[in-house]
Amino acid sequence: MIQTLQLPLLADADIVVVGGGPSGFAAALAAARQGSKVLVLEQSTMFGGLGTAGLVPMFAPTSNGERMVYGGIFEEINLEMCRRMNVEPWQESWQAINPEILKRLLDEKAEEAGIRFVFGAKVCEAEVGSGRIGAVLAATSMGLKRVTGRMFIDATGDALLASLAGAEFEFGDENGRTMSPTLCAQFSNIDFDAYFAAIRAGVSDRSIWQKMTEEGTAPLREHHFVCMKPVTKVSATSNLGHIYGIDTLDEFELTRGYVEGRRIARTMEEFYRRHVPGFQNFELLATASLLGVRETRRIRGEYRMTVEDFRRRAVFDDEIGRCCYPVDIHSGSTNAEEQKRVERVLEETRFKRGESYGIPYRAMIPQGLANLLVPGRALSADRAIQSSLRVMPPCFVTGQAAGVAAGLADGDVRSVDTVQLRSRLAEMGAYFK
Repeated sequence: MIQTLQLPLLADADIVVVGGGPSGFAAALAAARQGSKVLVLEQSTMFGGLGTAGLVPMFAPTSNGERMVYGGIFEEINLEMCRRMNVEPWQESWQAINPEILKRLLDEKAEEAGIRFVFGAKVCEAEVGSGRIGAVLAATSMGLKRVTGRMFIDATGDALLASLAGAEFEFGDENGRTMSPTLCAQFSNIDFDAYFAAIRAGVSDRSIWQKMTEEGTAPLREHHFVCMKPVTKVSATSNLGHIYGIDTLDEFELTRGYVEGRRIARTMEEFYRRHVPGFQNFELLATASLLGVRETRRIRGEYRMTVEDFRRRAVFDDEIGRCCYPVDIHSGSTNAEEQKRVERVLEETRFKRGESYGIPYRAMIPQGLANLLVPGRALSADRAIQSSLRVMPPCFVTGQAAGVAAGLADGDVRSVDTVQLRSRLAEMGAYFK
């Protein structure tokens, strides 16, 4: 953290949002619609994060089996995306994503709301004094520049701005190991009629992989087989294979993750083409430009969510939304038993119809900083409940709340009247117990 630097001013805003993924986009849109002057700094070339640049196949989940839990901006975006995809939304809890449609949709929403945004801008330092962020420094295509603001929202997923500003955080498990990331990919030339006919006959890609794993003939040491999700009549995106044993906050290891992820995608292409019905002409089209990182830093906030909140289906006075995804801690190693345990825990912690737990506003407030909120997967939580909160729909929910709260804050995020915050969120369609 630094105090001052003489650099060109890129922009000034009421609210500066760092990161344009699900939580950052929702924060920016919510704040702009409440009348704030908003600037978004996004390191990639698009909004949407893992839903677009990351090619994650689906929004999961979208409902608790009875109703839409992630109301407001997520519901709006998902409905419009489905309309443009010409599919019926929420026939199931896991909604396929068309990344090109989603990219354009988010661009349009941002422009309609009057949000200023800069793509290709990576925040690399913060100016901090007396517990307040005064400015961030961003590396852009034109060099290092300064951005000033009244309030800041760290939607990087890695709590990067919070860390630069001196916030305390937790990282991974007790040994500093994190969940393994995945590089998602797009594929085409699939005969889904043949594929689903095989599934009805009891033969699926998952069952074939499991059999090969038991026999020792699978091409990867991978016992946690995630998914391949249809997007069009002939194409799909995958969330397959894990890149084990890397720390994605280390520059060299992150780079290795992309190289290894592309190798894994090619391996999975060969597996499907040789072994899975309907995939004989299977073709790898693209790997993601953004690695699917599941876990890095978690801030130390005014309230630390725990798995006990998950188990008791918690309700909070300052609740800003709810979540109904199970505990999903992906393995951090190639240990077979650890990998197998992931899917067992997923099943054991799956909610019954209508169940969910609340997310308190205080979990987004980092200790020691007055004008910063941290929505998304880096909010204040233990590992178990973070593995539930990290998926995209609840990230939209926490981002939406952060955007409204930043607009309401009178210089300090702790000054926000949470009754008023919840009222505004309810007007936007947020769901509370």
